[in-house]
Amino acid sequence: MNQTFIIWLASLLLLLSPFTSHGQDSALSPYHAKVQYAGSIGFVSAGIGRSFFQEKLETDLFVGYLPESIGGDHIWTAALKATAVPFKTIPVRSLDWQPLRTGVQLAYTFGEQYFIVEPRDKYERGYYGFPTALHLYLHLGGQVDFARVEKLQRLALYYEVNTSAEYLISYIQNPKYLGPGKIFNLALGVRVRL
Repeated sequence: MNQTFIIWLASLLLLLSPFTSHGQDSALSPYHAKVQYAGSIGFVSAGIGRSFFQEKLETDLFVGYLPESIGGDHIWTAALKATAVPFKTIPVRSLDWQPLRTGVQLAYTFGEQYFIVEPRDKYERGYYGFPTALHLYLHLGGQVDFARVEKLQRLALYYEVNTSAEYLISYIQNPKYLGPGKIFNLALGVRVRL
């Protein structure tokens, strides 16, 4: 677990590196904090991040928690997330709407019962087929910024739908058993510019 913590800490330091991105608006801080409900990182998660290229790219580092009463065990997860905004923001009255945000998320679940490489002493080779500790997710969503609302300019609300690579592969292999409701997860969050 110590090696994993060091890797996540190094990722965090890279995420918050002091260099400025070409084209970043210097009047606004590129750093932000987020609180997220659900979305494959836990029941609730908190993260910090940075925007690049005039907010066309965001990177975030999250830590999430799923309580025993919901997940059957106390589960801690860390996630590194990258989100791209391919289209221009749409002004809607005093708000700015980003109708499409897409990206990837790499999540690691902590605990001795989870693994990246299948333990050969416990399971036959290929029993799981996927790691249980490390997951790659794809997400689509949007964001509403309170850009022209006095005292709320730093605040944004976002929504995402994600699925893991494992679920997507399983769905393609067995679409009769797995429906969209079983492979997609919804995340709702708040972003605050620091």
